[in-house]
Amino acid sequence: MRLCFLLLAFLAFPAAAQPVAEPADSAAVAFLKAEATERGQVMDHARWLTDVHGPRLTGSPQLEAAQRWAAERFRSWGLSAELVPWGEFGRGWSVARFALNARVGGPDVAPQAFALTAVPKAWSPSTGHVTAPVVVIDRDDEAALERYRGQLRDKVVLLTGEPEEVEVGFEPIASRRDAQGLLDLANAATPDATTRRYSRETLERFMAQQRRLAALFAEAPLAILEPSGLGGSGSIRAMAAAVPVPEGGTYLDRPQPWAEGVETVPQFVVLTEHYNRLLRLVEAGQDVAVDLDFEAAWTDDPVEYNVIAEIPGTDLADEIVMVGAHVDSWHGGTGATDNAAGSSVVMETARLLDAYFDQAGTRPRRTIRFALWSGEEQGLHGSRAYVNEHIAETAGYGEPPTALREGHARHSAYYNLDNGTGRIRGVYLQGNPAVAPIFRAWLTAFADSTAQTLSLGNTGGTDHVPFDAAGIPAFQFIQDPVAYFGQTWHGSMDTFDHLVEDDLEQAAALIATFAYHTAQRDEKLPRKPLQLAPAETAGTD
Repeated sequence: MRLCFLLLAFLAFPAAAQPVAEPADSAAVAFLKAEATERGQVMDHARWLTDVHGPRLTGSPQLEAAQRWAAERFRSWGLSAELVPWGEFGRGWSVARFALNARVGGPDVAPQAFALTAVPKAWSPSTGHVTAPVVVIDRDDEAALERYRGQLRDKVVLLTGEPEEVEVGFEPIASRRDAQGLLDLANAATPDATTRRYSRETLERFMAQQRRLAALFAEAPLAILEPSGLGGSGSIRAMAAAVPVPEGGTYLDRPQPWAEGVETVPQFVVLTEHYNRLLRLVEAGQDVAVDLDFEAAWTDDPVEYNVIAEIPGTDLADEIVMVGAHVDSWHGGTGATDNAAGSSVVMETARLLDAYFDQAGTRPRRTIRFALWSGEEQGLHGSRAYVNEHIAETAGYGEPPTALREGHARHSAYYNLDNGTGRIRGVYLQGNPAVAPIFRAWLTAFADSTAQTLSLGNTGGTDHVPFDAAGIPAFQFIQDPVAYFGQTWHGSMDTFDHLVEDDLEQAAALIATFAYHTAQRDEKLPRKPLQLAPAETAGTD
């Protein structure tokens, strides 16, 4: 079955991308694979980033401590490594103290209390230790909000009025890509060049929701609770606290809770099963209150950093091959699969390559640069700043550049990892068929891990996007999903325990192989055609 699938995957790729004689250094690949599996340190990197440094929210002291630790580890292998500022961000935030409990009573019912499993939304303000009654208001029910007008101050609002469905769990949360799914990726057509735009209907729905949210915030509730939306997974997905768009504003005017002077209501995401119980108790006519103890810690160090390390090149040292991942995370867990996994693989890739060149008594032809970005979760801030400084002036998120910088010609490729702990199954080519025969040759050594799928399709939402938009060959790898979106992504279960060691070792060896061959080949990787955007008509994010 596996051999049959691989044959289909080869045949599915467009005829224009037939393999050519691309050299592959089998001795180098053998060393990299052995070093990754027999003397691997990827899990030790991940342990420090997660268990020791914990969640690494952009702007937080935990993130900066993790960055300084990572830079020192790069240096311990003999690489140069620095924390490079990319600009101002806003207020840092972390949880200093948090507990949430429910209190229930009513006619003919013995009083009881029980703990609620919950996570504060990032940049929520402190509440101190308070006890308050619960009121249910559906976020989409304007009539309900009108009925409670003037009555919500010092109340805790449950923001949705219907219990969320909890999956029974007959199907596993975790999975690997099957042969049909990989074949579908191999058959993907060249993607159209598109810019991120929203339909009028989508924007109208967004603004209607913002008006209702603003009306609720004007009532000054003590706190807002909402369900995790991951019923049955045991996880809570919590991101940034909501802030309504000001009256008369648009989607582009949406305030960010980390910005200086922006105020919001304390917001908490509750495990679906616990949230549903609160709703049912209110529906049953019981008196429901919550006992809340929450203290947020704030820092005002607005400058943020990327970690940049490199192995210098030799005859082509002015040309650069980059490998990167974002090291910032959300705060509900410890940021393991998103994205200590990718950051640990990038660090291990650097260690593997440095070890290979040390034993070979040489250095790469091109400089190999390693980046641990920050601010990815709030809009790819770190990688976008790098591209703007070194490669091109960009018009906005994912849009074509308005002008090229000197470094545009010198960057050969950028490789990114940011889809969890799953092993690599191939590469998204981002609509660049010319690299297919090159990558096919390099993947040959990884046939035993079924990392053979090349897809013309693109994938977005992470740090290769600004490089690709600027015309640099930039790639994200196809990975097994494992339990990424079903359980760990941005969630409270995103911890070290959900990392798969064999998969991360395979990823480090494979990415090291790609970086090595890209650095050693005579020519830079082939590029897609690039058309600059007129500066005066460029969009903004």
